[in-house]
Amino acid sequence: MRTFYKFIFATAILSAFSTSCSKEKDRKGCTDNAALNYNYLAVEDDGSCEYLDSSFTIYENDELSFLGDPTTGAFEARSCATGVIDFILNPDTTFTPADTTIDNNVTPADTTITPADTTISGTNYLTVSSDANGNYNLIIRRLNKFNASDFLNGNLVFTARLHPDANIQDYEVIIHGNHYFTGGIHCGDFHFSDPVVTSTATLDTNSFKEISIPISSFSNKQVNNIDLVFGIKGSNAPANKPLIMISNIRWEIKKPD
Repeated sequence: MRTFYKFIFATAILSAFSTSCSKEKDRKGCTDNAALNYNYLAVEDDGSCEYLDSSFTIYENDELSFLGDPTTGAFEARSCATGVIDFILNPDTTFTPADTTIDNNVTPADTTITPADTTISGTNYLTVSSDANGNYNLIIRRLNKFNASDFLNGNLVFTARLHPDANIQDYEVIIHGNHYFTGGIHCGDFHFSDPVVTSTATLDTNSFKEISIPISSFSNKQVNNIDLVFGIKGSNAPANKPLIMISNIRWEIKKPD
């Protein structure tokens, strides 16, 4: 009988120890209530917290991106001043007019280029260009609205380069959705945020520079139901000139401390 009681006692001790270990294990987990896998039972963070994607790309090297569905979540660009979206080749582009014919017997020289046999290699960049009046206004929107409230404390980030012909002192960056007209971009139907005036002193003509603007810097903005995600506009620029070359545009969520 004593042996039996000893067995029961030992079993109880082992069970209590096992339960204690199990509870101790359960107390570890993600303790950040802003994380996707927040564990309200956890008392010790084990580094397992998972967050929403830290950023999404809108445009990168001649390609507009998409967020979610590649059809409805795609982005499109529009130049509200010139009506034409320009892409410019980088300065290191190789241009080989293979079948160029030059007749030196006429003045000026008569040059014929056959495009089918012309080799162009290099990277295209989205370009903000001015119209005949020196105005420019390029915007990018998502095809349908989405909730961007997760980016409220984040940043709009773009990588840009000033074109040698620009001769502008500053430019205005805008965001804000609420575009109601269907069938494509109609610039006048957007409700823009107040612009963030940015100096061209942060750019140069030799290399691309990254510009980061906190979303909180944009006043009169909307982020809960947004489709316009990026815009650059201004006036008093040289007429009919490329101004700013852009290689990357994205929104970034502020990473948790």
